[in-house]
Amino acid sequence: MVIQRIQSVYLLIAVILMAVFAFFPALSFELGGREFVYGALETGKVGATHIDPLMLMLIVLISLLAFIDIFLYKNLQRQMTVCFVDIILGLAMMVAIGIQAFVVGGREGVTLTWQWYLALPVLAIIFLMLAHKAMSSDKKKLRDADRLR
Repeated sequence: MVIQRIQSVYLLIAVILMAVFAFFPALSFELGGREFVYGALETGKVGATHIDPLMLMLIVLISLLAFIDIFLYKNLQRQMTVCFVDIILGLAMMVAIGIQAFVVGGREGVTLTWQWYLALPVLAIIFLMLAHKAMSSDKKKLRDADRLR
């Protein structure tokens, strides 16, 4: 059994960052004098927004997997696999946001504004990578301990 260490903290920070990101728009843009936002819980014209189900589903899935991953410490290989899948999902979400920005920003007369909240999922992905690295370090320590027995 592996003693939980810093990876639990990294995973918890990633969960918190993704949960906070759900409440803020990633992009805002102006088209024809009207302001629009793009986020998980706010998408559309300001004042008449709706929920973006794909982005919200990705944020919930990433947060949920990272939270579940905290409790998978008894099976280190499974914990590393779930963490890796979580990193891939986070990168997929960032690609989806980039594609949306490219599509919207490519129109004539659009003023695209990147929000600072977009740094939150990037930081969450970094913390997921740090957690994966800490898990790899634990795996190496276990292998070395087993070799000495």
